[in-house]
Amino acid sequence: MKALLLATAATLALTGGAIAANTMSGAGAQGTATHPIHAPPPGTTTLYDQNIGDAGYGWFSQTLSSYPQYNEYLADDFLVPAGHTWKVKEVDTTGFYYQGGGGPAHSVNVLFWNDKKGLPDKNSPIADCENLKPKSGLDTGSFVVKLPKSCKATLKAGAKKTRFWVTVQANMDGINTSGYWAWMQNLTVANKAAAGYYYGGGNSVFDPQCLQQFETIQDCWNAASPVDLAFALQGTDSK
Repeated sequence: MKALLLATAATLALTGGAIAANTMSGAGAQGTATHPIHAPPPGTTTLYDQNIGDAGYGWFSQTLSSYPQYNEYLADDFLVPAGHTWKVKEVDTTGFYYQGGGGPAHSVNVLFWNDKKGLPDKNSPIADCENLKPKSGLDTGSFVVKLPKSCKATLKAGAKKTRFWVTVQANMDGINTSGYWAWMQNLTVANKAAAGYYYGGGNSVFDPQCLQQFETIQDCWNAASPVDLAFALQGTDSK
């Protein structure tokens, strides 16, 4: 079913409750989304924010219960200042649903990774917070996700500013029911370019290493330019 879908040059996308003519590849799809805008929760501050420019294109990051061979992680990076410790309490992500029933996701996974040579280290996750119910956004695909106390996303920088990575991943059924979830691309790249790890093994990626480890999305799909993703982190900062 997905092979047939990916061969289609033009399809219909269901994004934010409205149907529009868009195009899709094995990596992502054109679409529109509404950025989640709200004040940081009480007792927290905005630690990092690149939930900004909208490129009109999203990249798939989800689990698919009907098609686990197409499970995939996306991740983007941020820098914690030297000597600071961030405790992330909330992750805000802009995205949209594509195809099928247009969502919603069952839940959302949020993961944090250490850095290894400018990419997420898949063997060194800091926090793996699964099956979270967003505070808002399950209906639209732009998630505001409060992290539970059991999700200890504590990120401590060393003597120099330290790079970390965050993944947001929607738990979906598949094309015939919930469709896919696309994480919105920004117009400009902040820090390192975003990365993908297509661990289900079913994607025909441009670079086969992307089926074994994180590589840049640009390398995985031979994209014309580096990719950046829209997200913000809320929490507390200490030093």
